[in-house]
Parts: sequence; structure tokens; C-alpha cells
Amino acid sequence: MQQVNPMSHLVPMPKAAPTIPTTTEVQAHALLEAATSASLAGFYLRKGNVIAARRKAVQLLKSLQVLEVAHV
Repeated sequence: MQQVNPMSHLVPMPKAAPTIPTTTEVQAHALLEAATSASLAGFYLRKGNVIAARRKAVQLLKSLQVLEVAHV
């Protein structure tokens, strides 16, 4: 029978090196965020929540800016 160390979950695991996202991944994430922000901004406007719609519109503009920078 194999012995199990009950304290093994306390042993620190080596951290993986941070990965740098590729341009395609950055563009995909920005596009998804832009679509979500646009959809939610419209939803909030239809509900009359102008403050939330404005917040989502700002997020939409930021996502579009990221898309533009990543495209260059």
C-alpha cells in the first residue's frame, strides 16, 4: 500500500514563468470585451440606467483602443 503524506498540500509548488499573451490572444480578448460592453451598455440604456451605460461605454472605448493598438 502506498503511503500518503497528509502534509503534502502544504509544500509550495514552483511557480510557472508568466506567459506573455500573443497579439491574437490580446485581440480576441479585446473583441470579446468590446462586444460584451456594447451589449451591456445597450441593456442598461433600455433599463434607464444611464450611469451604468456610461461606464460600459467607457469600457467599450478602452477595448476598441486596445484592438486598434494590437492591430498596428
